[in-house]
Amino acid sequence: MQSPIQLTFEVGLIATMNAFIAAFATAYFMHHRQFRGKRLLETILLLPLILPPTVIGLYALMVFGNKGLGGILPITILFTKQANIIAAALAAFPLIYQTIRLGLKQLDAEWYEAGRVLGGTERQLFTYVTIPLLLPALTSGFVLGFARSIGEFGITMMIAGNIPGETMTLATAIYMATLNGDLTQALIWSGWLVGLAFLVLWLSERYGKRQY
Repeated sequence: MQSPIQLTFEVGLIATMNAFIAAFATAYFMHHRQFRGKRLLETILLLPLILPPTVIGLYALMVFGNKGLGGILPITILFTKQANIIAAALAAFPLIYQTIRLGLKQLDAEWYEAGRVLGGTERQLFTYVTIPLLLPALTSGFVLGFARSIGEFGITMMIAGNIPGETMTLATAIYMATLNGDLTQALIWSGWLVGLAFLVLWLSERYGKRQY
């Protein structure tokens, strides 16, 4: 049994790490490749930024339900902590992707040309040029993704539910407390969420100053 505070932090951290890896790999690939349908794919990747979370949750429910992967995989995903993580990762991914994507667009090609002239390999350019120059965007993307993941509600309710001690996060706990008329408890939970969000946003401004 975990409290909403513990579950929110754990889910947010795991989901953000997974979303960060996927978003970085996708943004790097999209930045360096040209192919038919690229603009369409980029639009799809960014759709969760503007679509209601319940729409994304509905699609996730279809994918991980009994008629989707849930009917194939040997484990149950819906209404478990794994569903919490998936929901938070889906919410964080487009924000992290967009942040890294914009950071990549600001990298000066002259740095790479100079590196190649000096005999640097592509791996060395990636390690000693791309990563250091992109670090502010990477930092901002991670902390903003984490902030988004800990506040996720719509997708979570669709695929993880609100089971006390198992899938109840701070966002869903606030909803239930308000629904039950317990305003005091709702304010306590919201205070924790505001505090966490404030902290990660402060860290973003303090250590992740953007270059774009």
